[in-house]
Amino acid sequence: MIELWRGNVNAWECDELGHYNVRFYLARLSEAVANLAEAAGLNPIHRTDASATLIMRDIHVRFLAEAHPGAPLYIEGGLIEHDDCTARAIFVMRHAGSGKPAASYHVVLGHASPQTTLDFPWPKRFHAHADTLKVDLPDFSAPRGLSLDATPSTPSLAQADKLGLESIGRGRFGQSEMDGFGSMRAEFLLGRVSDSVTNFSAAFPEEWEQHASGKPGNVASALLECRILPRHWPRCGDGYVIRSGLKSVSPKVRNIVHWVMEPATGKVWWTMEGVAAPMDLTARKLLDVPDAVQAKVKAACIDGLSA
Repeated sequence: MIELWRGNVNAWECDELGHYNVRFYLARLSEAVANLAEAAGLNPIHRTDASATLIMRDIHVRFLAEAHPGAPLYIEGGLIEHDDCTARAIFVMRHAGSGKPAASYHVVLGHASPQTTLDFPWPKRFHAHADTLKVDLPDFSAPRGLSLDATPSTPSLAQADKLGLESIGRGRFGQSEMDGFGSMRAEFLLGRVSDSVTNFSAAFPEEWEQHASGKPGNVASALLECRILPRHWPRCGDGYVIRSGLKSVSPKVRNIVHWVMEPATGKVWWTMEGVAAPMDLTARKLLDVPDAVQAKVKAACIDGLSA
């Protein structure tokens, strides 16, 4: 793998859990993708005058080790394979001091028009460089709590109502969230969900009870792994609603599905399955869940739910 980004964790990029917020993992990934594109012989893909860019079509992330304020980090990566218009790539974020993996990203990239977002063939110069960037998937990047072979769902607002999916977030995308082409930046695929998931009372009753009591607590929900499937890319002023449900639970973790849609039309912006767990912020470990709470969460699961 080649180095594609290097920096550190700023204090303002951390959240109520005291560690790097998930949106910034994707923000740094976007920079790494642009540098990989350059290494593959492509022109700068994020410039406003670019005639071609790389669009993330399928994103699998595993969060492997916490990163706290001030931590030095770097991302390395390479290509796994490619066809006429798309490529699969692997990126690994590491703690610079120890080399320990902080996160892995397995991403399908489309070579696309920034204006139409439709894929079109790679230029000849890409093929000349691609073989020099070939790498293998490291074992630790393999999915652990979800499947990458699952067939994508076909969400709708009517289906969300039928399944009883909670509405955990709602709002409008702003200018500060847009890229140079006027489409939402990839980091907000996680950012908007991260900002809303604390409202998901069925998935995290321990955290919800803290908020309901009005007293400070030491439990928050931590995302361990996710698969994100972008369907359409919002533009400034577009609205969204996040409809969420529990897919399954195990003694420690909970698989959660989010459908992010335009509330007026039902247009699907993106879907996501996450593997998350309540975290004890004092002990810095996953919470031991009482049997009664475990039964309550399990009873809230929805059969057949998928991203």
